[in-house]
Amino acid sequence: MIIATAGHVDHGKTHLLQALTGTNADRLPEEQKRGLTIDLGYAFMPYLSATTQQQETLGFIDVPGHEKFLSNMLAGVGTAHHAMLIVAGDEGMMAQSYEHLAILRLLAMDSLTVVITKSDLTTVEQQQQLEAQLTQLLFQQGFTEPQIFHCSAFTGDGIDVLKAHLIALADNERQQQNDLGFRLAIDRAFHVKGAGLVVTGTALSGNIAVGDSLQFVSHHKLKQGQAQTKNVRIKGLHAQGKAAQTATANQRVAMNIVGDIDKQDLNRGDWLVEIAPNTVINRVAVALTANTDIKHWQTVQVFHAATHTTGRIGLLETDEVKAGNSVLAEITFDSPLCLAEQDRLLLRDPALKTNLGSGVIIDLLPPNRGKRKPERLAYLTQRATLNATKDIVAFKLASKPQSISELTWQHQCSNIEQIACHQDDNEISQYGDFLCTSDYQTQLQQLIIEKLAQYHQQENDHIGLGKDRLYRIAALNQPTTIFNALLTQLLTQQRIINTRGWLHLASHQLQLTEQEQKHWLHVAQMMQTSQEPWWVRDLANACDIDEDELRTLSYKLAQLGYISAIVKDRYVTHEYLIHIANAVRKHIEQNQKLETADFRNLSQLGRKVAVQILEYLDKIGFTKRKFNYRELRDEDLLKG
Repeated sequence: MIIATAGHVDHGKTHLLQALTGTNADRLPEEQKRGLTIDLGYAFMPYLSATTQQQETLGFIDVPGHEKFLSNMLAGVGTAHHAMLIVAGDEGMMAQSYEHLAILRLLAMDSLTVVITKSDLTTVEQQQQLEAQLTQLLFQQGFTEPQIFHCSAFTGDGIDVLKAHLIALADNERQQQNDLGFRLAIDRAFHVKGAGLVVTGTALSGNIAVGDSLQFVSHHKLKQGQAQTKNVRIKGLHAQGKAAQTATANQRVAMNIVGDIDKQDLNRGDWLVEIAPNTVINRVAVALTANTDIKHWQTVQVFHAATHTTGRIGLLETDEVKAGNSVLAEITFDSPLCLAEQDRLLLRDPALKTNLGSGVIIDLLPPNRGKRKPERLAYLTQRATLNATKDIVAFKLASKPQSISELTWQHQCSNIEQIACHQDDNEISQYGDFLCTSDYQTQLQQLIIEKLAQYHQQENDHIGLGKDRLYRIAALNQPTTIFNALLTQLLTQQRIINTRGWLHLASHQLQLTEQEQKHWLHVAQMMQTSQEPWWVRDLANACDIDEDELRTLSYKLAQLGYISAIVKDRYVTHEYLIHIANAVRKHIEQNQKLETADFRNLSQLGRKVAVQILEYLDKIGFTKRKFNYRELRDEDLLKG
């Protein structure tokens, strides 16, 4: 367990920790010379646990109390779950006392212990008055069960009672979720002679052991838009100030690491994680709690764990939020951060040096458009009420399919499939990297059927369409892995038929009459003499068939997939399309693109008809036009 200190400068934080642990947390020569904490300090208190009957260690982070070093203070409390607010009995609450208390409230500490120090310099009456003031203040700040202690680091008065309380707090600490990946926020890096590179920080989640590998996430690389990480191996470990083989969440950890990395690569706020993010995060959606009035698009300073950046806050429901209220918002960062869902951000005004509020991350990948639509706001409002990973995953799956890899890094949870599949009210299926509900599968298959039926009504001179075009019509922006699997199911069930590469409904099938069959044999022979596109009137004259009769027959032949209309009343055989498609496919494989002039050379056609065929190939989804050339879109279409 880790406890961070908070309080005004010279209120005795460092001396109190020395009385509790015997360690002077001011490690820098300048700190010891000036008697002023400048950077983070650390101390540890061994104790016998009443719960485990074993020797355990309680860790402390000593933070600066001076206003100038507030960013260092936030780096210390930003990684702790418990805090001690220290108030000097002879001075009472001062400027930084109030500010630190507001920060602890906004960070939603699991527990807060208040210690009134310098009891040897005050009378009992003064102590009682201050305790009454603090009790009222804490209640107003939302701390309903404040624990207040009086002690003196100079005389030792009350130290044992405080120790007993802290030990009981550690023994009863709420256990962290043990299926989360390991995360450590780096706050120091240095070389140790004979050992090599050592980093220290607070473990936010997970477990780690000597010999394990972790991913190093550099904020410097994130600023360059690079999400790539470096692999490092743990050569040695210290947990809670002692050599160890393993370390776990909510411990102070020092790691001797080896890998393609050096001290100059490391900065305070960088991360060592078991599950690395696979994208750079520049914007997040949060459930915002305002400490002071906040305006839309206000500049903010964002503190997270041991790092901070600047950005702007976009309010989603209003143009201004009043102090004490909660709203939905998006925060756009000037520099990317390494985050997970449910992480808490502290927001400050960089100009006024005041605490604006805090935000809990509820979406790491918010959409670029439609952020204020009623359905989007309703989604975020419901999402903000959820805390447990299993509940959040179930809620997301009820909305749309989810990528396992994205859920894994967003929630830093390595067994996301097991969590997702243990749903009582909806069956979950996995297709490749994606999970989806049975309801979603049913709805998407029905939509595919409906879109095919609409296509048959609108395009009555064609048997069906290619797979890629059907995807764009019926399932655009849905995972292609799921679409392909559900389409295969529909084909197996014969609700959809594949006729020479064209997909159509089983009901969309025709049969030629005896007379139509004779006409088709005649037409097919004529089209074989010249495989270039034929106009209906020219075919009718060549075959001595009534033009209107042949036009009706051509619709039927197109529906059967024997011929295709590249434009109205102009047809080619399916075999000719396959021939042309094979030539186009080969050319693009060799040259990466197809110019119109290249296609004219391949097909030996005039420009007008060549353009008509190219536009037809675009229409059916075989190719796609990009600037003045074509690229392959669905290379499996039109294969002989």
